[in-house]
Amino acid sequence: MRVLLLAHLSPKTGNCTTAERIRSHIVAAGHTCVLCDTREFSSPSDVSSLMMQEPRFEAALAIHLFKGGRLLLDAGLPFGVVFGGTDVNEDVKDGHKRAVMEEVLHKARFAVAFTEALKEHAEMFLVCGSKKILVQP
Repeated sequence: MRVLLLAHLSPKTGNCTTAERIRSHIVAAGHTCVLCDTREFSSPSDVSSLMMQEPRFEAALAIHLFKGGRLLLDAGLPFGVVFGGTDVNEDVKDGHKRAVMEEVLHKARFAVAFTEALKEHAEMFLVCGSKKILVQP
């Protein structure tokens, strides 16, 4: 399976480290994983264009509901999201971002939180199906 992994890849940050770890696990499972920086795309249509190129992607994963997940809304393939404190502690305060994050959660096949507390915050502040949110420390 060919998987697109979107993350905000500022060097030597937690996001970059997390993205590399996830990519390593996907590759170790026998799949191909293409890691892309969310800053390379200005809109979901840019990601959709990437999806149309050969070889095609079969799935996608994004880190951050807003920064990465919003870019997958028009991707036309199954996707999941990994979220953290910025999503549920800061971005939920912005009405526009919160609406986008709720749409991402609605369309995502699954969401991953790193702690039970983050999952609980998401359930408290975002309209989402709690069965979609998995906790993976």
